[in-house]
Amino acid sequence: MDRITKSADELQLLRTLCDELAAGKQRLELLRFLQNHVFLDPEHQVVFESICFLFPPGPVSAARLAIHLNNRGFPDVEMEKYFPAVTVNRVRKENTNKNKT
Repeated sequence: MDRITKSADELQLLRTLCDELAAGKQRLELLRFLQNHVFLDPEHQVVFESICFLFPPGPVSAARLAIHLNNRGFPDVEMEKYFPAVTVNRVRKENTNKNKT
């Protein structure tokens, strides 16, 4: 398996972890499976570590992940890579509505 294919596979795994429609049990099993995995892309590694931190207390949303990554010093991670467009658009709309009040 070449580096590009492996990186794409890793990205798909992270998308599955971020997918609110995926069963929680499935995502928990995937988290456990990847626990000792070292990701090829450093961004993927950072995102995975944040997902691991956020998952136990509740669902991983684009907003929560963005805040956590920002607090860790990674403000420029594109949420669109990890979440379906519908979820990201909903977060943008919620943030826009909060700014109006």
